[in-house]
Amino acid sequence: MFSALILDDEAPARKCLHGLLTEHCPQLSTILLAEDIAVATRLLHENKIDIVFLDVNLGTETGFDLLQKVQDRIQALIFVTAHDTFSLKAIKAQAIDYLLKPIDIDELLIAVDKATAFLQRKAPVLPVLKPSVSDLQQQQVIVNHDNGFELFDRAQILFAEAAGSYTAFYLEGSRKITASRQLGSYETLLTNPTFFRSHKSFIINLQHLKGYSSKNGYTALLAGGYEIPVSRRKLPLFLELSKKLGS
Repeated sequence: MFSALILDDEAPARKCLHGLLTEHCPQLSTILLAEDIAVATRLLHENKIDIVFLDVNLGTETGFDLLQKVQDRIQALIFVTAHDTFSLKAIKAQAIDYLLKPIDIDELLIAVDKATAFLQRKAPVLPVLKPSVSDLQQQQVIVNHDNGFELFDRAQILFAEAAGSYTAFYLEGSRKITASRQLGSYETLLTNPTFFRSHKSFIINLQHLKGYSSKNGYTALLAGGYEIPVSRRKLPLFLELSKKLGS
C-alpha cells in the first residue's frame, strides 16, 4: 500500500483528483491534501509520502518552488496541470508523468501504475528473482513470453504496442516479439528522452523517428514505414521532445 499527497491551490481540482484516486486506486491507502506549498512542506516532513501529485501554478508560487524546498522527501512525482508548457522542465525534475487537466482516467491510472512500479523497484528487498525487463541502466531488455524469454538491445526497439494482456515489441529487421506482460509494466523501464508513450496503446523509440504528419490525425512516422498515433494530450510534449532530439 502507498500514500499520496495532492498539492493544488484550487479546491474543486483537489476534490476531483482525490475522488478519482479514492475510487480507482485502492493501492493508495492514504491521500493527503494541501492548498499551498507551506502546507505541503509541513505534510511532507510529518508523514511518509510515496507519491506527490503536483500542480504547476499555485497562485504566486509554482510547483517547482516546492521541489527546491523538499525534493529529497519526494519519492515519486506526478504533475497534474492545465498547462502543457512545462513538460520538459517536469522531465528534468524526474517526474514520473505529466497529466493535463481535465484528467483522463486512463492516463491517471497509467501514471499511478508507473509510480508504484518505480517505488517497488526502489525497495531495498526484492521478493523473488525471476527473468524480467532489465534495469534502467542496462542497454539490454529481457522480455518474458509464453515459451521462455528473449534478450535484445533497447536500441533495436522501434515501438511497443499494447495487445490486451500482452505487449508486442516491433524491432529492427522486421522482427516482432510478443511479451506476456501488459504495456504499462514496461513504461517505467522504457523512459524519456529515448522512449515516449505517444498513445495509451503505444510506446515509441524517438531514435527511430523519421517524421510527423497531421494529415490523418496526429501520427509519428517511424523507420520501417510504421505510422503510430499520437494522442492530442501527448502532442505538445511529443513535438517538444522531437525538436530537442533533432537539435
